[in-house]
Amino acid sequence: MIKGVMMDKNEALVEALGEIDELQAVLLIVGLKEVAEDLVAIMGELGCEVIFEGCALRVDQMEQEIEKIEGELNAQNKFLLFDKEEAIYLNWARTMVRRVERRIVGLNKVFEVRGDLLKYFNRLSDYLFIKARQEEEKK
Repeated sequence: MIKGVMMDKNEALVEALGEIDELQAVLLIVGLKEVAEDLVAIMGELGCEVIFEGCALRVDQMEQEIEKIEGELNAQNKFLLFDKEEAIYLNWARTMVRRVERRIVGLNKVFEVRGDLLKYFNRLSDYLFIKARQEEEKK
């Protein structure tokens, strides 16, 4: 949204892009390359005004997978501490998504962020949490 403009490193946009970049690296560790590629597109939208056309579709896909996986898992009735390594990494990525989401909400106060992007990060944190639960329950 501010293509070609010099900014301080602590500007809201620079902070948000840095958080997204860090998240993207962790998503590659947990093998979620498609989602990491989404984040590259989202950074392009935020920094260069190139709309991430697949945003709504990806949100729908995440919602469908969340629903499917939830149906396969045991009921959750307490806070979870993950023990399995893959679940721990997915949960770590989830906490990073929540931080990115807070940055995007803050960025939205400086200039308008598309609602689809806000929804994307909200659903992504739920998606990573359910994937962590799925990994934790694997035998």
